[in-house]
Amino acid sequence: MKVHPRDAVKISAIQARTLSLNAGAGFQKPGGIGPDAVGNLVERIGFVQIDTISVVERAHHHIIASRLPGYKVEWLETAPVFEYWAHAAAYLPWKDFRHTLPRKERIRSAGHDWFRVEQAETERVMERIRAEGPLMARDFEAPRKTVGWWDWKPSKRALEYLFHAGELMALPRRGFQKVLDLTERVLAGAPPGTELRSPTPEEHAAWYVDRALDAWGIVALDEIAYQRREHVKLIERVLADGEDAGELGRIQVEGIPKTVYWARNSDVEKCDTPIHNGRELFILSPFDPFLIHRKRIRRLFNFDFTIECYVPEARRTFGYFALPLLRGTGFVGLLDAKADRPARTLLVNRIRYDGPARQKPVFDRALEKALERFAAFNGLETWKHREGK
Repeated sequence: MKVHPRDAVKISAIQARTLSLNAGAGFQKPGGIGPDAVGNLVERIGFVQIDTISVVERAHHHIIASRLPGYKVEWLETAPVFEYWAHAAAYLPWKDFRHTLPRKERIRSAGHDWFRVEQAETERVMERIRAEGPLMARDFEAPRKTVGWWDWKPSKRALEYLFHAGELMALPRRGFQKVLDLTERVLAGAPPGTELRSPTPEEHAAWYVDRALDAWGIVALDEIAYQRREHVKLIERVLADGEDAGELGRIQVEGIPKTVYWARNSDVEKCDTPIHNGRELFILSPFDPFLIHRKRIRRLFNFDFTIECYVPEARRTFGYFALPLLRGTGFVGLLDAKADRPARTLLVNRIRYDGPARQKPVFDRALEKALERFAAFNGLETWKHREGK
C-alpha cells in the first residue's frame, strides 16, 4: 500500500496491528548473539525497564529474551547500554544519552517532581563519591524500614536526586543494588562517538516521534511522549513537517473513529505483510515497552489487564503477576506463573484465554511450546499446572 502526503489512509484494525508488530515491537527477525545484540535490540525498542519483582525472571531480562532467542542474562552486564529513567528505571541505548539531558536540566533547575532534598546532604554525598569512588545507598547510613516509595533516608534521596539530575550516573549493578559514580567518570567509558550535546527543543520533539514509531510502528498524538514533559508542545509541528516532507502520513483505523494515527509512509505497506513467526506464542512481561501504554493497547488491540502484584490479594481478579500472551496480530490471553526454583519447575497458577484462542486446540500446543521455552529461560527444567488451580 502506497501513500502520498496528506492522503488519509484507511486501514482495518487487523492491518493496524500488523503494521505495529511489523514496523515496531522488535519481535520480528531478531539477529545476533551476545552483548552487542542486546545493545542493538534496546536501540530498536527504545528502553528496557528494570524491575525488582522476581516471581519469574526479572522484567529487563524477560523483555530481551522474548525477542532474542538464546539470550543469556550475563549479556546485559556488558551490553552497550546505560541506566537512567524512561517512564521508570530503565536501560537505554547510548545513542539516546543526549536526549536524557533536557530532563536532567529541568530537575537541576526546578527540583525533582516527587521528592525534595537538602543541599547540604547532596554536597555531602558528592564529596564522599568524589573522594571514595563509586558507592551504593547502603554505603552511607544504616538502612531503616520505609513506609512509602519516597520515604527514603536523606542520603538515599540525595543519591536519587543527583542521579536524576545527571550529576551522578549508574555503573553496572551489584546484587541488584544501584552503584553510582560521578558522571564525568562514567562517561569516560562511554562508547566512542557518544553525543554529549543537549538537543534543541525541535530535535528533542523529533526524537519523541522517531522513538515512538521505532517501537510501535503506528502511533496517536497522545501516545508519542508518554509521561514526558520536556518540549512536548513541539510534537504536532514535527508531525506536520514530516507530513509536508512526505515522510509521515495520517492513518484512520476502522473502529477507532476519533483517533488520528501516524506512521512512516515507508512502513504503511507493512500492514499487508504477513507477520514473521505469526504462529509462535510470546509470553511477555507486563512491563514490556510494547505494552506499557495501557490506553494504546486497549484502543488498538482491544486488550486490557492489570498488574495485580500492587493490589491486595483479596481484591485480585486474576493473579499476582499477569503475563500477556501474544500470538499473530493479537493478544490471546494472560498467564499467571511462578518460578519454583528449588523444585526447578515453572508453576502455572492460572491461564485466561481471550477471543478465538478459547476454542482452538492449536493454541494449546503453541502455549505448551512457549511454556517450555519460558521455563528454560527461567533456568527451570519443566512446567506444570499448580495443584488446586
